[in-house]
Amino acid sequence: MIRVAGLTKYYNGKPAAKEITFSVDKGEVFGLLGTNGAGKSTTIKMLCGLLKPSKGSITIGGIDLQRAPLKAKSIMGYLPENPLLYDKLTGAECLELIGNLRKLSSDMIKQRVAYYAKALGLGEQIYQEVGTYSKGMRQKIAIAMTLIHDPEMVLLDEPASGLDPRYTKILKDWIKNLAANGRTVLLSTHIIEMAESLCSKVAIIDKGQLLAVGSVQEIQASTGVNNLEDAFIRLIGD
Repeated sequence: MIRVAGLTKYYNGKPAAKEITFSVDKGEVFGLLGTNGAGKSTTIKMLCGLLKPSKGSITIGGIDLQRAPLKAKSIMGYLPENPLLYDKLTGAECLELIGNLRKLSSDMIKQRVAYYAKALGLGEQIYQEVGTYSKGMRQKIAIAMTLIHDPEMVLLDEPASGLDPRYTKILKDWIKNLAANGRTVLLSTHIIEMAESLCSKVAIIDKGQLLAVGSVQEIQASTGVNNLEDAFIRLIGD
């Protein structure tokens, strides 16, 4: 589903991501694990077409992202680390806007709005302006906007940001359900437990460099430890 080869991005001659190579299969949850500033967001922004790579190639569902960006983006859903929302619109209006842009039918949009109002615990608050929402509520609406068109591939940049433990659990269940239904999920996180519990494969990134990629068990075996946290610390050093 996703093929990345030699992906590199320079800023002022310095690499924010360097020679990143990995693949993600259909129905897989793949994690980009690293500390803040490691290069995870830069990598995801290149994958969704927001940043142009300095070099390297990206193929999404057999589509070359650089040659056919609109076609590739049509099968994606992207949640940025700090989503910018429309504060003067209600939550429902935000979902309606994205649904219309994604060319969903009016009936489908209404169904999805009702579904997310219930699933995310927003209730009637989904009809209030987003500018009145708490950080957690804003994150919930952003997640719904990402998923409303049922994309084949979902890119999530620090998706648990602002969520309390209850809705973090709901988010995890959604991610598992997406994969079980054949969707491909790539998420970035600095939360080791999230990567360990969700991801069939993990890439560990530090200072723009890909340090390891494989299953949790493979990474643990290669570093000679029995948990992902110790493997992560051993790879990135002090």
